[in-house]
Formats: sequence, C-alpha cells, structure tokens
Amino acid sequence: MPTAKFSGLALQLGRFAPDGHPAADGELLARFVATRDEPAFAELVRRYGRLVFAVCRRVTGSHHLAEDAFQAVFVVLAAKAASVRPAAALPAWLHAVATRTALRARTVADRRRRRETPVESLPDAAEREGAPAADADLAAVVDEEIARLPDALRAAVVLCEMEGCSRKDAAARLGVPEGTVSSRLAAARKALAARLRSRGIALSAAGLSAALGSHATARVPAALTARALASAMSPGVVPAAVAALSTGVLRIMFAQKLKAVLALATVALGALACAAVAASHDPPPEPAGTPVPRPVAARAQEKKAPALKPAGPGTLLLARQSGLIALTPEGKEGDEHTAPKDTHTSFDGRLSPDGTRVAFLVTEDGPPRTEPPEAWPVKLVIHKFGAKEPVIVDVPARQVGLTWTADGTRVVVTKRTGDKLEAGIENLLIDPVTGKTEPLALPEGSWVLDCGRDGKTFLVVHWDGKKGRLGLAAKGDKEVRVLTDLKGWTGRHDGRLSPDGKRVLYTDADPKEKDANKWGRSAKPYLLDVATKKREVLAEFPENAQCMGVTWSPDGKRVAYIWHQLHAELLKKDMFNGTDPEIETEAFLIVADADGKNPKTVASAKLDNAIN
Repeated sequence: MPTAKFSGLALQLGRFAPDGHPAADGELLARFVATRDEPAFAELVRRYGRLVFAVCRRVTGSHHLAEDAFQAVFVVLAAKAASVRPAAALPAWLHAVATRTALRARTVADRRRRRETPVESLPDAAEREGAPAADADLAAVVDEEIARLPDALRAAVVLCEMEGCSRKDAAARLGVPEGTVSSRLAAARKALAARLRSRGIALSAAGLSAALGSHATARVPAALTARALASAMSPGVVPAAVAALSTGVLRIMFAQKLKAVLALATVALGALACAAVAASHDPPPEPAGTPVPRPVAARAQEKKAPALKPAGPGTLLLARQSGLIALTPEGKEGDEHTAPKDTHTSFDGRLSPDGTRVAFLVTEDGPPRTEPPEAWPVKLVIHKFGAKEPVIVDVPARQVGLTWTADGTRVVVTKRTGDKLEAGIENLLIDPVTGKTEPLALPEGSWVLDCGRDGKTFLVVHWDGKKGRLGLAAKGDKEVRVLTDLKGWTGRHDGRLSPDGKRVLYTDADPKEKDANKWGRSAKPYLLDVATKKREVLAEFPENAQCMGVTWSPDGKRVAYIWHQLHAELLKKDMFNGTDPEIETEAFLIVADADGKNPKTVASAKLDNAIN
C-alpha cells in the first residue's frame, strides 16, 4: 500500500544526499520536477513538515483540520514545484500556502457547522470544538500577516524566526549579504507591527518578538507524513477532504497567476477600445493590429517621474505590480499610474475617450482569503494627466466593473453586493473631477458592459434569476430592450458596442460544449446585428478555447480578443486532483478583421497551470 511504501522511504532517506552532505532545496526540487523523484520529495516533506504542521494547527485551531490541511499543502507543492523560485525561498512559500490552506479548511468547517447546528443552540465561540485560546488566536493572526508580507521579507522571517537559522546562514541560503537579511527582518517587524495595529492588536517590540518566538514547529506523526506523501505522489489515494482543499487552493493560486500573466493582454484590449485621442487635429489612430510591446523594465527608484501628459493616439496601458504604465506602440515608456499606498491594482483600467484621464480599480491590501468577503474593499482611482493627486472613490462590492461615458465626463461603475447574479447590482455615475457619485437609474439587475457613442444607450447584461439576457437600456428605462438570450454562464460576460452602434461583440457560452459548461468554461466571441438580432460566432475562433475578453478598434474595422487553451480531458472530470495543474496551457491576444477572419497573434504567454 502507498502508506507503507512511503513510511519506509522516509526512514531510508534521512537527512542526507548520497554523498553524505545535505541536499539543497533547489537540488531536491529540480530532481522532483525532472523525474518526480520520490526520495527527493520525501526529504522535502521531512525537512519542512514540522513548519507546515505547526502553521496548520495554529490557523485551524483543530488537530483534525490541521491534518487535512497538512496533506493538502504537499499535494499543492507536488503540483507547483516548478514554480517555486528561488528555491531557497521554499520555507516561506510553504508557510504562505499552509496559511491559505488552513484558512480555507477553517472556513469550510465553520460553514458546515453553521448549516448543521440550529441557530438557537449554537455554542459560544470559546465553547466550540477546537476553538483556539487567546494566545492561539494571536499566533494565527500573526501567521496570516506573515503570509501577507512581500516574498523577500517573508523569507527572512520564516528562515530566522521559525526555522531558527542564524542571519549568516539565512544570507548564505538566500544568496544575499548578511546585512540585507538584517534589514529585511527589521522591515518585516515594522510591517507586521503596523498590520497588527490595524487589526486592533498593539504589541511592543518585545511583545512582537515573543509572538514570533512562539511560532515553534510541531512534531508530525509518522502516519500523517506517510499519508501526505501518498496523497502527493499518488492522486488516486487522495482523501476527498484533502482533494477538495488542494483543488480549491490551486484554483485560487492559478486565478491570481492568470490575472498577472494576462494583465498585459487584458489592459491592451481596453487600450485598443478607448486609447485613441478623438480631437480632430490628431493623426489617425494606430491600427488594432499593431503588435503589443513587451513590458519594459521598471524605472530606477531614484529617477524623478516626468509630469503626466495626455495619452496620444494608439497609447497602450500595461500593468505591473505597482500600477498601470502607458506605452507608445513603439514601446517607449510614458507615464505611470500607481496604486495608492496599501492597495494593489486589479488590472481593470480604461483611458477616457479624449485621452486625458485614466480610471482603474484597486483593492486594499488584506490578509489571505480562501472565500470572498461580504464586500471587497475596492476603490476607483482616476488620474488626470498633469494633476498631482488622483481622485479616489470607495466602491466596496463583491464584484466591480467600469467604463466611461461617450463624452468622458463620467465614469460608469457597476457594483454587485449580493451573492446572486441579479442581487444587489448598483450602477453609479462618478464625476472624475470631484468624485461626486450619483445613481444611474437602469432596469433592476442590469450590469453595464459599455456605453454607446450617443451617450444615452448602455449595453447591459440583465439577470432575472439564473436567466441572463444581453440588451440595451437608457437612463430611466423600466425594461431592457433585449437583443438576445445568453446561453449559459461563462464566469464573466464581456461585450462592446461597435463604434457605429450597429453591432455588438460579446462573449457567451456554447450549449454544445457540455463539459466546458459544467465548469463555467465555455465562452466564445459572438457578433450580433442590433437591427436583425442575428448572431454568429466570430470566424476562425479556435476549438478548445475560452474567450476572456473582446473589443473593437476605434474605427470599427477590426476586433481583438483574448483566449486561453482548454483541455477536454480535464473538463470531463467531476473534481480536479493534484497533478492536473501540471498540464501546460497557453493564452493569446488576437486581432482580426471585424468578422474574425485573418486573425493575427500579437501577444502570447505560457501558463504552468491548466486549472482556472
């Protein structure tokens, strides 16, 4: 049986490599990635099992939940080993994954308890089975905040505070000077103290040191180590609870990776749709097929940024960690639009029709989450080129979208605050100069996708229960003028009116793709004639592909769309296992004629995970 096999394997391997010297984490990871070397992986589990188990116990407050989370962490490592870079940061990587997995296990257990226990007989929090004591609560919060630290700071904290490495040894492992480790530890302590204060926990320097010192590792039962190895190496024996945890965490990790990888393509699409300056004296806009330049190196920290200037014809918006940056079609770097302090960009940005402003969404930094909150702390940031400070408006919601009115005098923000598609949808008009907000009265349940050139017509998705319709609406309308019924849920519908308002380019599910529909992954680009309401799939869209976004060129002669590769063998499954993400996937940004013919790839990216 797998358990017996891996128990023996762990005992035989011990600490040392065949030459008698401890194998570095990088060597063990490389051996496992290259050949799925079982002894190498077993050594990694032995080496860091105590760290992972301790985090899982602190965060879940339950031995049983910690065991499930522990196994799931190493299933995730088996799936993502190739993406751990640098290898010396593996302990910090495992700490972050363990925190996320344990939080998910705790959330799932709490929800199950609430469903199964009558409200009137719910015990107090302190009486619940496995409920952590006050000190354990503090330790769990500290784990959450350590997981939020930047990679470099988290690596220093985990190695020195949890693994007990000296600063000299940590420096050698990380390949940096010892002084750098010391400065990172100091920065990490300062950041942790500030974040704990924001959560109502005020600790002195000594108190923080004591809290970090309490993060001791925990002895891992031999049987649990064997089960974790079996689950990681043999997907067929993964317990259902462990499979659910690992699949959920992998999907969250991939969603975050996909956002980052496709940020270039996603923001470029928005630029294609609205970056051309409309003033009559401007030269013609660049054609939609202009190759999208690669991201350029970040400016030196000490370089003083030039004054923000209006965006010229063909301007592209590209995303990076600090915010959005404008590039010319030739790749020359222009102005940068950074996220405010303690926030991060969502990569959803739009230039105003006249090219003088950019609006984008950011989310406040916060602890790792495995489930959505009642409302994400989202903010709308509007930068005027040449202005010193942006306009910032709070728009908390479960889901948020934005576009500009045709004249550029208002930003249209759509918010969803309920847990159902049609629940709590609110449309707002926001003044980009003052930030003043007023309601946009559209038929209830209308999600705005685009604004027509006439300034009065909005392209919307209208939800009534689980039924979705694509249609047109104007301010004050009671009903949506339905253009077509949507055939299924795609994860996120997208749509744009053509510049002349006669056609709609939008995404929708294909009813024939039953397996893809089961996972909400069927999405193709369709063209719809507004007058006849006839729709047809965009020509030459590839098979086994999911469309992620669409737009028109400013002259309406070309279209652009993003698609990423699907895998039929995965979609047939009822649950993903730990090895499924290892299938390589690709994503593409395409420009084509208005009917989809003559497609041209202008950007692409390889993804190391097939699960979205």
